[in-house]
Amino acid sequence: MAALLCITSLSPGCDREIDSDALLPARLEVIGTTPEGRREVRCSELLAVRPVVFLAFGQSIASNFNQASYTPERPSYNIHQGRCFEARDPMAGADGTLGSMWSYLGDALPSRLMPYTAFVTIGVGNSSVAQWDAGGSLNERLTEAVRFTRDAGFEISYLLWHQGSADRGTTAEAYQSHFMGMMQSITPYGVLPGTMPGNTRVLIAVHTRCHTRDQDEVLAAAQRGLVDPGKGFFSGADTDTLGDDFRYDGCHLSKAGQEKAAVLWRDQISIAARYQPG
Repeated sequence: MAALLCITSLSPGCDREIDSDALLPARLEVIGTTPEGRREVRCSELLAVRPVVFLAFGQSIASNFNQASYTPERPSYNIHQGRCFEARDPMAGADGTLGSMWSYLGDALPSRLMPYTAFVTIGVGNSSVAQWDAGGSLNERLTEAVRFTRDAGFEISYLLWHQGSADRGTTAEAYQSHFMGMMQSITPYGVLPGTMPGNTRVLIAVHTRCHTRDQDEVLAAAQRGLVDPGKGFFSGADTDTLGDDFRYDGCHLSKAGQEKAAVLWRDQISIAARYQPG
């Protein structure tokens, strides 16, 4: 946990940008390659280096529908159904066959503070928040991902929720109710939002745009209204701020958009990590 504690304690040097490949820790030994080309590592060895684990989910922007496929230069890993792989696009667990923003985030996060990172990615294109809620068609996908990850010995430090455009026109009350129902559905599996040691910090993106230049202001307000740092809910990346110059099809992110979104996420993760209750 030394990397995370460095952020939260604001120790000297903790705010540095990524600026040196000399900071890179050693990569883990590859023990095999899947037919899809994924390079597998031992989960026991990944556990030993105590990675910061992110569970990233939502709709296609959180999946593998973005333009550029990328392999992080820094040691970053992808945990899927109890197995561990080097991170590379398309990320295992999420749908789509192109690129993600999470592979870029693996490089954007400061290696001095988070030497090893791991991502559990389970996004599904065009999915609604109601589908992820308890009783929804995707809730089991979420609870299984949590269970597999925790059964493999990993604690989930951050939930990264990036969803919304499928719910354009949804009332704020309905959106927030489904979101909180989704959160409550994973607490029996040991994922407890909060800011105390051992809790998971939840970051909620603003995402209402897809094939439109107009923001759904009601939906964006609902997403922002879920933020409550004292209870472990923080602002995530606001990708509604990314115009068509950052989208290759008017909706999904171009390579420049993926890089920018990764920086937006990095900045918000840093804020969440620094937060001290009281």
